[in-house]
Amino acid sequence: MIKHIAMWRLKLDEGETREAAFEVIRSTIAAQRGRIPGLLESEAGLNFSTSSKAMDVVVYTVFTDREALRAYHTHPVHLETRAKVDRYLSSGCMVDYEID
Repeated sequence: MIKHIAMWRLKLDEGETREAAFEVIRSTIAAQRGRIPGLLESEAGLNFSTSSKAMDVVVYTVFTDREALRAYHTHPVHLETRAKVDRYLSSGCMVDYEID
């Protein structure tokens, strides 16, 4: 199994809130479930930490194998997700790792 974790800092337009942006991200990530082969789990969380090192959002996904993760990045449903979510992102980082 492969775990894919992404963490993002949000970029908000005037008048937008973290909570509203997160709701778009959360619902869009949730809408991927059952629509992308090899995607076993997905969730998004809004960080409540106020540390200067903290990111705003985390996305946690689990895939059957590395091939499923590779295919995910170019899958049309994931590309739809990116089209909705990327406008809210200013920076981010990710980790992919394999577990037995």
